[in-house]
Amino acid sequence: YTHAFPLTGRWGGLLASRGIAVFLPNPRGSVGWGLKFAEANLGDMGGKDFQDVMAGVDACVAMGIADEKRLGIAGWSYGGYMTIWAVSQTDRFKAAMAGAGISNWKSFHGLTKYPTFDTLFYRADPYDTDKEAAYELCSPLTYIKRIKTPTLILHGERDPDVPAGQAYEFHRALKDHGIPTQLVIYPREKHGIMEKAHQLDLTRRAVEWFAQRL
Repeated sequence: YTHAFPLTGRWGGLLASRGIAVFLPNPRGSVGWGLKFAEANLGDMGGKDFQDVMAGVDACVAMGIADEKRLGIAGWSYGGYMTIWAVSQTDRFKAAMAGAGISNWKSFHGLTKYPTFDTLFYRADPYDTDKEAAYELCSPLTYIKRIKTPTLILHGERDPDVPAGQAYEFHRALKDHGIPTQLVIYPREKHGIMEKAHQLDLTRRAVEWFAQRL
């Protein structure tokens, strides 16, 4: 996952200190294994990269590291999207935490400061009205009626990369469908949470969310 020991902005160690095993995957589309690996999810976000994550989860279960009945998932930014995508595709997870994640690719395209990101990665037209188009098929909100996982949603108020509207949309959809959820919007924050009081709140909130449910 990383060649460094992360001291800030990570709560994997704190989860582990509460007795929760933490798996940190490096699915295709990530860095560290060359250009081909980094480009391996072009046109396939939420596809084989998601399969990589789930294969790792299955391996942890098979080795006795993870309890099949007490699985959780969390992530930030693209990891936030992968978290929202995961709970829209499977009910295996008993709790989730999505930070700065994308829930609706079309509205993301309209508000982000990086509108070329999704068009390049999906190699698709965000204004295509075909229900089989990438923007529809790969948006977690398309599958909202499948979701059963209680989800904590965290987001920066002034995030220009993944606008906070993505969090509001997902939270509203979960509430409308009776799924337990909490939404926390951190004032003044952008894509990363920088203020110390907010970092402390995020860390405590995320750890407790999983400690109570797993």
